Amino acid sequence: MSDTADVIVIGAGPAGLATATLLAGKGVHVALVDPYRLAVAHPRATHVDDETVRIMQTLGAAHLEPEFLCHTDGGYQIYDAHHQLVRYMPWRPEPTDQGWYGDYQFFQPDFENLLRGRLHASPYFASLLGWRAVSVTQTSSGVDVAVRNERTGAERTLTARFVVGCDGARSTLRGLVSPEVEDLHGTHRSLILDIAPFTTSPAVPENDAFTKAIPPNPVTCLPIAHDMVRFEFLLNPRDATEDFEVPSRWYELLAPYYAPGDYRIARADVYRWESLLATRWRDGNVFLAGDAAHQMPPHLGQGMGSGLRDAINLSWKLAAVLDGADETLLDTYQTEREPHVRVYVHAAVGAANGIEFMSENPGELGEPPEALEAQMPVPQLGSGVHGDTEWPVGALSIQPRLLGGDRLDDVVGYAFAVVGNPTLLAGVDVATAATWQRVGATVVGETPLPLRRWLNEHRAHAVIIRPDRYVFGLAASAAELDALTARLADAVGTVDHQPAGVG
Repeated sequence: MSDTADVIVIGAGPAGLATATLLAGKGVHVALVDPYRLAVAHPRATHVDDETVRIMQTLGAAHLEPEFLCHTDGGYQIYDAHHQLVRYMPWRPEPTDQGWYGDYQFFQPDFENLLRGRLHASPYFASLLGWRAVSVTQTSSGVDVAVRNERTGAERTLTARFVVGCDGARSTLRGLVSPEVEDLHGTHRSLILDIAPFTTSPAVPENDAFTKAIPPNPVTCLPIAHDMVRFEFLLNPRDATEDFEVPSRWYELLAPYYAPGDYRIARADVYRWESLLATRWRDGNVFLAGDAAHQMPPHLGQGMGSGLRDAINLSWKLAAVLDGADETLLDTYQTEREPHVRVYVHAAVGAANGIEFMSENPGELGEPPEALEAQMPVPQLGSGVHGDTEWPVGALSIQPRLLGGDRLDDVVGYAFAVVGNPTLLAGVDVATAATWQRVGATVVGETPLPLRRWLNEHRAHAVIIRPDRYVFGLAASAAELDALTARLADAVGTVDHQPAGVG
């Protein structure tokens, strides 16, 4: 096994596995370092939305979707301390413009093991699972990573052009890249109990998830994949963590929902949720992604999805720079991703703090509150490769099925896409078509009805979509598409690069 790679990824959680998979699919030599040889056997994340499943599709994991628990009715309900509904977020009952349903519960170990196996089969991948990164040192030519085998004690030093730290909420790499973090003031502790019931319970809805701000420990209950149920009990500021690590307490807390002996406990952990943003996501050739870069409470189910968005944003940029694009392209990673994830962190903090406030300040039972219906935020990227964000530029593109029945991303691959009216596409300059070839863009000269409606809404006939599926720009004429393509060449370079399929 070589001690040299193009990119070293530290951490084999979802963000790290996705980054390694996307890079290997681009023909980038990647080494993955993680102290654990096996994926964690129980789920940590459970919820994925339509955009996250679209990223899974790019990763070659779409065939897992039929095994997910798909929410097509019901929703997420939040109740106050008096059992009154105050907030309701309905599940989305039809596939969205992303080509998938809006809300699922998935089984994280299946997803992680799929990516581990796919990476093992890639000629561009080097596995250092079971090895711990003990030091990271930047040099004039790249980064040296000293690693130690957890079983044998053997030591090696790996060298790469870039390192991506995906080493989770307790990241050691974050201390090197961003010693200072921004605290968004949403720190909480929760007892997480995942159970496999042997029977049904009238107290546990089949399709709905709920949070009840009942003192002294608000409870969240939601169905998750593999016919399991997750309970999260919010500890109040006076609670001692060790009191919630005792099995007798678990049975006591679950008693309103299931009788002892009517379920198998699969997981029992007290977890401390932070709400943090690293102030720097890049230091030279070292980057942060996933929970190493941002953390949030679990109430919107956007933590893991945000890590996958980091991976799909950063990986194509690293591949482009390794192919000769200017390194300033990498500066757009944080400028684009941080404003996007900040929206989710703020929303999750607001939900978590609101639940704690209702529990700590129940007041008297008064008039029934007006239940507010809420929608999941859909933020745009910050300024970056696409320039300044102005809707729909910097927003997530749609994914229609093309005339042959394939989803758009399956035809495009992990690459730029130029999609639009075939007459307009045929009318561009020779230099424009040459640029598309040099940046590895896939050209799709058809406009199925959903795409035609979307283009009409924005008074355009063509769109350039980035590899991370966000809109680079739109054009209403061949001349505008020529100008847009010239901007693309300036932003990402015009080196020869042929996209490779992933999965």
